[in-house]
Amino acid sequence: MMVSGEVGNLQMQLQKLRKQQTDLDSQLDTVSRSKAGALNMDFFRIKKQKQEVRDQLVKINAMLRPDIIA
Repeated sequence: MMVSGEVGNLQMQLQKLRKQQTDLDSQLDTVSRSKAGALNMDFFRIKKQKQEVRDQLVKINAMLRPDIIA
């Protein structure tokens, strides 16, 4: 069982990750509209970062809301 401080810390991490995800979405939009478009290496770098953030979000959500079958 998690202590309330741990839950608060995880919730703060979630907020930061969601903000980071929004920032990455904006960057992807900007890069995809550039001349090079999807062929730009920045596009692939940002996509990878976004996937890593998404994975972290899923992991933290699972910690906060475990899938317990009772």
